[in-house]
Amino acid sequence: MLDLNDAIILACAAQGGAMATVATEQTGLTRVAVSRRIKKLADSGYLQRHGTGTRQTYSLGDKRFWLGLQQRESIVQRGGEMAVWEQRLAPLLTDLKPNVKSLVNTTFTKMLNNALDHSNGLQVLMGMHLEGGQLQMVVADDGEGIFCKIAESAHLFDERLAILELAKGKFTTAAQGHSGMGIFMSSRMMDGFAIESCGLRFDPNEASTPLARFDWIDVNAALKPSQVQTVVRMSLAADSTRTSNDVYFKYFEDSNVGDAAPGEAFHTTEIPVRLAQLSSELVSRSQAKWVMNRATQFKTVVLDFEGVAHVGQAFVDEVFRVFATAHPHVRLKTMGMTPEVAKLVSLFGGA
Repeated sequence: MLDLNDAIILACAAQGGAMATVATEQTGLTRVAVSRRIKKLADSGYLQRHGTGTRQTYSLGDKRFWLGLQQRESIVQRGGEMAVWEQRLAPLLTDLKPNVKSLVNTTFTKMLNNALDHSNGLQVLMGMHLEGGQLQMVVADDGEGIFCKIAESAHLFDERLAILELAKGKFTTAAQGHSGMGIFMSSRMMDGFAIESCGLRFDPNEASTPLARFDWIDVNAALKPSQVQTVVRMSLAADSTRTSNDVYFKYFEDSNVGDAAPGEAFHTTEIPVRLAQLSSELVSRSQAKWVMNRATQFKTVVLDFEGVAHVGQAFVDEVFRVFATAHPHVRLKTMGMTPEVAKLVSLFGGA
């Protein structure tokens, strides 16, 4: 089990120089204890040995690890999310492919900024682990809880509908400082992405390939903020060929970029229709209105029916006739339908 002291030692290794001496000073451990930890980290692949005997030196191994627990205000006052990236994560990830480093930089700093700006919490737990070609990151806070905060702000009767609103994009509880694109774009830059809060979980890939829990952070549960309210988990293959531009160009209209107001160029959304099911099948006009709420903010709306086994006539009519007729400028597209659902939608006059 790795802990905060191991993270400090690895950070010292990334900086080079007299690693053992600096690590002893920063951890407060004895020189003997630090030496034991260095041996453990080298044996398990987090450090690489060079030389022999008393001339032995170390550098970062193939595996990487970092864990930090800080006061939220302290992070804000000391340079914010980018200072954490530059001082803690970037030195450990210098050999990542440029496109992967860009994705990791973008998503980590966006999620940490959310915790700093929106949570109103006291502490933030941050972590990174790279092993076997898989990079995982965590940002957790002890603040208000993202789904509860959204539900209150949007006057939703059920926090589960907050997940639906969040999944659409362009939703923020602080419009003056944020565009509402961070989570939408970050979730598509990563291979795996999940937010846990208020006893609920948002995972865009829940219906097909849900993100598994991270053992390396769960064994450090004692380090989490005393009253964790929001946990964001992210994963990405180190050999990914995806770029941040791949994601932006898919959902942005380049003819508007530069001239558009903040968030306006963000013209395409994908709505996971299953999130409107709550405890019932999609049979009502109310559920259809939940799905289509704020859809007029986009030019193209892709309705993702993955995980939906049945739809009713009222739901289909409200989406594909009532909404479509009232808002002809919004292009509706569908994906993820089973043959049965596609047939029902067609029978009821839908797409």
